[in-house]
Amino acid sequence: MSSPLSYARLSLRCAPALNAESPGRAYDYKHVVNTYVAVNRELRQYELSTNDWDAIAMVTDWLKHFRAATVEMSVTKKPMLSTVHAVFRGLQRHLKGILASLPDHTPPEIKKGLLEAYRKLSDYYYKFDESPYYTWAALLDPRISYSGLKSEYSNDEELDQYLEQAKRDLRQYYLDNYASTASVAAPAPTPVVRTPSASAAPLFGQGSPQKVSFTAHYKQGPRRSSDEMNEYFALTQSREDFDFCDPVSWWYKRRGQFPNLYRLARDMMSIPGSAVAVERIFSSSRDTISMRRANLKPGTIRTLMLVKHRLRLARTAVDELLGDEEG
Repeated sequence: MSSPLSYARLSLRCAPALNAESPGRAYDYKHVVNTYVAVNRELRQYELSTNDWDAIAMVTDWLKHFRAATVEMSVTKKPMLSTVHAVFRGLQRHLKGILASLPDHTPPEIKKGLLEAYRKLSDYYYKFDESPYYTWAALLDPRISYSGLKSEYSNDEELDQYLEQAKRDLRQYYLDNYASTASVAAPAPTPVVRTPSASAAPLFGQGSPQKVSFTAHYKQGPRRSSDEMNEYFALTQSREDFDFCDPVSWWYKRRGQFPNLYRLARDMMSIPGSAVAVERIFSSSRDTISMRRANLKPGTIRTLMLVKHRLRLARTAVDELLGDEEG
């Protein structure tokens, strides 16, 4: 039988895939376990001390943070990559703070387990580098943006260099795929010349001089598409509140201000932050594909799934509307 400290260390090593229920369930039955061991002589050697129970309680509390992070990254209402990035970084900072504040009398097994959990979490985080979309999504999230990442990476030269390269790559991707070709090269404004109508009475000699716009030089010409990104980063120097801002609504309200960049942000925010939403769709498909419908064509199944989802959204909207009227 493994010691409680070894069990706690194992729980921390597996923390990214566990939640607080496993050791927490044991702690909930602390009195029952102690009573059972006390009346069985052959189990006395495995009796848990007060320090053992304290270690289990400590690990249970830590694992609650892993569980909360897992739930937050798995929500289907806001399944954005930028949220996953933010939660990961927040959990890393939290674990780093715990490691720095551990008391000296903490068992070495617990310290080692927590350190291994932190390292494993870092391994997962650097997996994000295999895809540029996590950082791009964070850059296009008004709650994070370039200013937020720049501040976060200020003490890490490697991450800071990675951020600058990611920003350049995002700009190039935007110019190649989303920037309007008609507005990339903005010609210099020319004076507007208006020809007087034939019915106009001559004031000077045979006719009045042509009207020339002497202020045309100061009129704003068509804006370059790349300026949309510069303007967005300047606008989000003061970032939006993470708890109250909906990035999708934020971009939709400013689609006129950023017509090209809005399309890129919309596509980025359509990428699910985790596979949970997709797995739920597959799970719900079994209600549509029954034994009698096993021969449906893929196109028919896709249409049925979309219709069912639209009906669910419509029902939710009606329920919210009725709730507002009752309130």
